[in-house]
Amino acid sequence: MSTYEGNEAAEITPQEENQLRRVHRLLCDYGAKKKVLKLLRPKQDQLEKLRQSADDEQADILVASEIQSLETDVEKLRQDLQEIEKKSDGLVSCVDLLEALKTLGRKAQKKDAEAMIWEVDEDLDGCVSWDEMRLMFQRNIRDTTGLEPSQLFNVVMFLIFDLDEDGMVSVDETMELLYARYGRHKMEDRLKMLFGDDMKEEGKGGGEIDFVTYLRAVEKTQLATFLQSNYGKALVNKKQGNPERVVGKALMDDLAASDPALAAKLMAGAPNQASHKMRK
Repeated sequence: MSTYEGNEAAEITPQEENQLRRVHRLLCDYGAKKKVLKLLRPKQDQLEKLRQSADDEQADILVASEIQSLETDVEKLRQDLQEIEKKSDGLVSCVDLLEALKTLGRKAQKKDAEAMIWEVDEDLDGCVSWDEMRLMFQRNIRDTTGLEPSQLFNVVMFLIFDLDEDGMVSVDETMELLYARYGRHKMEDRLKMLFGDDMKEEGKGGGEIDFVTYLRAVEKTQLATFLQSNYGKALVNKKQGNPERVVGKALMDDLAASDPALAAKLMAGAPNQASHKMRK
């Protein structure tokens, strides 16, 4: 269930709908867009910096000339992207998803992308349509068991938060969407879950994390949600009250490192819990 724990009757907010459409459009034909985006984004960053420096009264004619040159390059690259989107069939393919994962720094193979798509592929065409992506998103924000397939959801959610599409998510980027869903108090809990207690001390935008760090945070939340669900509790009870026998020692140790109180609560019914605490 990831970032959206505690939304039994959740509906997609207007902000989420808009960003979800942006992400679906981004992922469609991403295999073809990747080369263009690789050229476009550095030029956009450079152009923004030069425009800021141009506000300085001492900015010279050379800066103005460079800005003009970059504006021309950026516009041409944007037109190239538009041409790709005009020819798009509106589907996210395995190649598109795999290339997006690589861009995000996730070591993935074709079979990994295929598995993500298979989880949400209602018509079994090997791709993800807009309707399938929206349905996947809706199911995940409503899930209270931690059992809903969420591999693609986690990728999409990161891209939704990554408003400037720079491969990093900042506190500032996530605040509006989380506030719209949770209100201030719960929003702060979600921010701490993603960025840690020192989220306002590091990085630009109030703190930044990459996709791999984000994934670790939300997967721990999903694990905890599952173990606290009725089904998870039933499975743990069958294993003599020991969650390690359900999800494995490594995952429980990982959870214990991030949330010792919750891990101790989950291990309370397990025999030899004292030895578990010592291992931590």
